[in-house]
Amino acid sequence: MEIYLYLALTSFAAFYLKGITGTGTTTMIVALGSFYLEPKITIILASFINIFGGLAMLNIDPVQLAKKYWIPITIMMVVGSVFGAISLKVIDPKIFKTVLGTAFLLASLSFFLAKKTSNEKNNISPQLASPLDYIFGWIAGFCGGFVGVNAPPLVYHYGKALNKNQLRRLLIIIFIPSAIAQTLTFAYTGLLTKQIALYGLTMLPFMAVGIHFGNKVHFKISEKWFRRILGIFLVFVSLKLLLT
Repeated sequence: MEIYLYLALTSFAAFYLKGITGTGTTTMIVALGSFYLEPKITIILASFINIFGGLAMLNIDPVQLAKKYWIPITIMMVVGSVFGAISLKVIDPKIFKTVLGTAFLLASLSFFLAKKTSNEKNNISPQLASPLDYIFGWIAGFCGGFVGVNAPPLVYHYGKALNKNQLRRLLIIIFIPSAIAQTLTFAYTGLLTKQIALYGLTMLPFMAVGIHFGNKVHFKISEKWFRRILGIFLVFVSLKLLLT
């Protein structure tokens, strides 16, 4: 029963963060879940629960983005996610912990070093996706499917062109197909088990509560300082995995 309490707390924390920024769910679930679950399981679980979290947030965000902008990025995220999920199937578990720890360490540094992620004065979103947008979409998808960390490349690249509200909307939209693609791949390769699915369903009520409260403070929290706090947390998690 103790594990279900941990799952509840993890779910609330992860989706509280998603309600605020539109991202961070996978990072939080993998980071916290790695203390009581195998790292691979946390990534599979995060993909599964992210489907429901993304769908729950679609109707609470009124910001609109051009389809010719977000659809190509989404497609590249899906393709990258499949490649990443397949890579997760074949890698050695011991090596995987090292890769995961290193990825978290790099992610934490990106939170520290990244400049302001949004321009509040920019209210006009791009109408077309560029080749560089495609590339970062694929990279983020691969990282999400392979090591459960896809926010840093997304925030770093798309945060330059989008303001806070637009960025959150983009992240909500593109994470849904990516999470579906990862989950289906995990199911096809046998990594998504009934037990993991049960864990995910257990997290749903706490997901809803986290999104509700996170969305309330969306316009109040400082993303800059939040990234720094999250970066410190990820450093501790990455060192734990690397030293295991």
